Amino acid sequence: MKTIKMTARYVIGFKDGGHHIYEQGELVYRGDSVLFVGHGYQGQVDETQDMGNALLGPGFIDLDAVADLDSTVLAFDHQPGWQKGRLPASDWQRRETYSDAELDFNKRYAFSQLLLNGITTIAPITSILYREWAETADEFRRAADIAESLGVRAYLGPAYMSGYGVVNPDGSLDMRFDEQRGLQGLEQAVRYVEELQGRHGDTIRGMLAPDRIEGCTPELLRQTASAMRALDCPVRLHSCQGQFELDMVHELHNGMSSVELMAENGLLDHRLLLPHLQYLGGKHSTPEKVERELALLGQAGANAVICPIVAGRHSKYFHDVRQFRQAGINLSLGTDTFPPDMIQNMHIGAILSRVESNDITAASAADYYNMATLGGARALGREDIGRLCPGSRADIMVFDFDRIHTGQVFDPITTMVINGNGRDIKGVIVNGDKVVWDGQLVKAGLDVQELHHQAQRQFERFMTSYPERCHRHPPLAEIFPPSFPLSRP
Repeated sequence: MKTIKMTARYVIGFKDGGHHIYEQGELVYRGDSVLFVGHGYQGQVDETQDMGNALLGPGFIDLDAVADLDSTVLAFDHQPGWQKGRLPASDWQRRETYSDAELDFNKRYAFSQLLLNGITTIAPITSILYREWAETADEFRRAADIAESLGVRAYLGPAYMSGYGVVNPDGSLDMRFDEQRGLQGLEQAVRYVEELQGRHGDTIRGMLAPDRIEGCTPELLRQTASAMRALDCPVRLHSCQGQFELDMVHELHNGMSSVELMAENGLLDHRLLLPHLQYLGGKHSTPEKVERELALLGQAGANAVICPIVAGRHSKYFHDVRQFRQAGINLSLGTDTFPPDMIQNMHIGAILSRVESNDITAASAADYYNMATLGGARALGREDIGRLCPGSRADIMVFDFDRIHTGQVFDPITTMVINGNGRDIKGVIVNGDKVVWDGQLVKAGLDVQELHHQAQRQFERFMTSYPERCHRHPPLAEIFPPSFPLSRP
């Protein structure tokens, strides 16, 4: 087992409870563990790699990582979503839109993109919109093999649900439920998490992934909470995300809010990951209700998973960094869309926080860097990832400051966040294994151009399935018209 020393203009270590910048720093690791971060390592090394004008930092942690060909990009300029296939028509006969082989390709492509963007730990998510029901354990057994082959650290579990939203012929929105199917999905997910333990070593672990709170019955939430505690594993549940959820939870659960529904059914816990949290206080929110719900979340130790890019694209954002922190809520990040660019995610997050709060001091680049690293690790109950220090996992990303578009370096973190993007990542190491180098998937040996071309072909075919699912079943050109008049030869 080699002892490898890496040097760079900047190395981000961990000291005195937080990140620490070492200029002209050194990072030494052996196998899957970091041995040293700082200056003047005196031990023997087998190999030295000088990364030059670069930043060596902990790999990013993405707790809402799209494992699909992302369909939310189609909604960016095509609204309202319920007319454009973001909710299926009530008369759609649910079916699988992708074959097993296509689902596997989607994950291979998506996991590759995450790694190329410096993301080393993921909690994947796919869309339920195009499926016969939800995800399956067999699909995620294959996903574990794919993640292992690529080298990404992953928390996996098939999504399950008791119900889903639909658009009725008159344009009204409704829910369709099959509670027994949801409970069977939970049973399947529990077995999956149990069988996953130790199967792939340290890099692949299990989680429970109920799909959306409006699609969960109280019984499904209660049994999920019980399973979470029995398995001691994370649970991720999308909540406080949008108006449809607010309306449905209010209507179905006697005027309750999503946070109240989780609290009543025992789900609030330090293992709970909550993407979005943009609409606190329920359908009829007040500052007092918001404050009460923040207190509930903070007292339980629940974790917010903020997704800046996708939230900003949909004209909404959580409020705000300081308020959540004061309530004791841990903040982590998810990308939840394409591109899975965590650097761009941090930049847009800081901007949105400042705009939402009308305060330029509301959030800094360092705040969001902490969310993408330490916050994600804390959400997973880990002290060995999201940081680089003796004993931590050797999960490392290399950011290149020699690209001319990165401009002038004045502070390595701020410069990376506001001038850089995921394309400036030139190296990624996970658990001591080099997985990405110079833009190539060196561990898996996959051709990134071929992945790109196949993804385009598959996405174009996927788009043709929209008319059957869409309200009133219009032609594809009406669902997704071009930005400007389009002529073809």
